[in-house]
Amino acid sequence: MAYEAKTNWLPDDPINEGDVNRWEKGIKDAHTDLASHKNDMNNPHKTTKGQVGLGNVDNVQQASKQDFDNHVNDAELHINKEERENWNNKETPEGAKEKAKQALTDAINYVNSNFKNENLICIRDGDERAIVDARTPGTDYPEGITFIGIYEGNDTGYPLGYGLIKNENLNKWRFAQYFYGNGDGTKRKNIGTWIRHWWDSTGWTKWEKISGFAHASVGVSDVQYLKQIDHTKIAFNRKIKDSHDAFDIKNNRFVAPNDGMYLVNVGLYMINYAMYINFHLKVYLNGKEYKTLDHYRGYFDNGKEMNLGLNGTATIPMNKGDYVEIFCYCNYGGDETVKRGITDKNDAYNFFDIQEVGGLNYPNV
Repeated sequence: MAYEAKTNWLPDDPINEGDVNRWEKGIKDAHTDLASHKNDMNNPHKTTKGQVGLGNVDNVQQASKQDFDNHVNDAELHINKEERENWNNKETPEGAKEKAKQALTDAINYVNSNFKNENLICIRDGDERAIVDARTPGTDYPEGITFIGIYEGNDTGYPLGYGLIKNENLNKWRFAQYFYGNGDGTKRKNIGTWIRHWWDSTGWTKWEKISGFAHASVGVSDVQYLKQIDHTKIAFNRKIKDSHDAFDIKNNRFVAPNDGMYLVNVGLYMINYAMYINFHLKVYLNGKEYKTLDHYRGYFDNGKEMNLGLNGTATIPMNKGDYVEIFCYCNYGGDETVKRGITDKNDAYNFFDIQEVGGLNYPNV
């Protein structure tokens, strides 16, 4: 039953128990109705969007503030201005195909225009374009890649008198010339590859060997005694290897077959006694002392035989025709019955090895 209010009270009207209970029940019912109204989410008053100022808002689900912030800060989902421009400039598959076709066409046209028989040719014997004089300036050569033969006896400045020339001539500032020695294959001294360059301001560089390097290994065949207080040339007279036939057995010397850097390695096994000794192992270049490879000096007093080894290595710059020899200085105590010398032991003890390690003798500073 709904609450019924008494609105005609007089000052002297008595208040009984029923009145108080009615009031309490009214208060309780009011609270119950208010709570029910607060929890009613179904718009009990039928309020419209227009009544609350939301007439222009669509009736859709809205994101929470946290979801909205997460969306705004998602760097993978969104792109910046630079990324958008890069994306817009991306090539379509059709555009890429067209560019590839154009690049292929351009390459074919370039090859057809620049790599013809006129630019990549062998200039035969008697052809007026053949240049067989090494002193001819690079500006006289045709552009392109050309091949020219050099024949026996040519002494105009090529590394050998017989061979093949390949010219790689882009222009007067980009020109490399190769010489291929292709003489008798059984004689390696006629084989090798050299290169030189043409500089427009200074002319041809020196020939530099880049393959076919020389090597020789020589031993001794007999005992050789040394002069006292003097230098004695060691008689290396037994060839083991000699790639370019460059070791002169008669004169016990290696003669450089072409300009370059050479590595010399020498070992001597000495006849010696335990008295005063002074040995110097030396390499001579063109008849003059060049480097001391080893030195042994000492005083001993028991007079017994005391063999010893001398060993040394040196690099030597040489021009074609230069020669190297091995000498040993010797001074010792005692008489002629205890003279010193080189044993006749094998190549593990007495050896003269020389290896060409670079194809150009650079000038001194």
